[in-house]
Amino acid sequence: MNRTCVWVLLSLLTACSSAPQGNSPQAICRREAYDDPQVKLLTSESMQASVMAPDQQFDYNQALHNAYQTCLTKHGVAVRGGVEAVRPSF
Repeated sequence: MNRTCVWVLLSLLTACSSAPQGNSPQAICRREAYDDPQVKLLTSESMQASVMAPDQQFDYNQALHNAYQTCLTKHGVAVRGGVEAVRPSF
C-alpha cells in the first residue's frame, strides 16, 4: 500500500470518528462534503500519485472545507468566522 492510500484511509477514519453523529446538519454536511465533485476529483488525483504534494494537500483541504461550509449555509446553519488558510510556500 502506498503512502497516499494510507494517508487517505487514516484521514477518513479520523473524520468518521470525530464527526457529529445522527442527522444533525453538521453530520449531513460532513458526509455531503466528501461527495462533492471537486473533492472526489482531488481524491482520485491524490490516489494516482505516490506522495501528495503540499499544494495538492492544501487544495484538497480547501475543497473539503468549502463544500462543508456551502452545505451548512444551504441548511441555514451559521458558519463560524475565521481567517483564510495560508497556502504553503514550499
